Amino acid sequence: MPGSEDPFIDQTREEAFSFTETLPNYVVKQYTTRYAARLARGSQTSWQALDTVTADVIEEGGTEKYKNILVNGQVPKVDVEKTGSWSRGEFSSLQLDVLAPNTNAHFHGKKATTIVNRAAFLYDFSVEQPNSHWHIEADGQSEQPAYTGSIWIDKENHRVLRIELSAQNLPRAFPLDTVESAVDYDYVFIGDGKYLLPVHSEALSCAHGANGCTRNVIDFRNYKKFSADSSITFDPEK
Repeated sequence: MPGSEDPFIDQTREEAFSFTETLPNYVVKQYTTRYAARLARGSQTSWQALDTVTADVIEEGGTEKYKNILVNGQVPKVDVEKTGSWSRGEFSSLQLDVLAPNTNAHFHGKKATTIVNRAAFLYDFSVEQPNSHWHIEADGQSEQPAYTGSIWIDKENHRVLRIELSAQNLPRAFPLDTVESAVDYDYVFIGDGKYLLPVHSEALSCAHGANGCTRNVIDFRNYKKFSADSSITFDPEK
């Protein structure tokens, strides 16, 4: 695997790819609360909750599948993407893609910090458009934009604790001119093992040339082992 000229990033990359090989197949419940606001770029933003989307996310053989998608507890009459802003891929795929050699992210500005009571290094990074694998869809259009971001990496074990992304140079013809995303990772138990996986995510998108924005707040709960003959059941929400 090619080096990045930063030994700490190289070790982080090795840890991330090694970790995915030890992960069991699992299923987790994803809860997405969708909000909208007219004025979302000033300090007086007032977000209004629109609905809640739930889904079972199955990680099997390194691929993610989404099952039992419900909007406010009901099966949607159209694809969930057509009911409003909704995102996939908050799992290992995002972390691996940012660190993948063929993404060729440029990491810079390393500084010491603390996150979730862990000593960490914070890097800024940028990815050029030809190397981007970040798919953004809106109103039937799709883009893979250049993006910038920040990544927090545990000093002790080289594990990623948080990633932030911000799309750059979206075309004027594209419906959105602002797209941002952030994912927080923490340790969860699956069977007898403890794994660092996403627990919370937020996504912001704003319409091009307008003040209307949407915001998704996503939580991942109740990780469980999954096998092909498993039946997926979760305890009812209190």
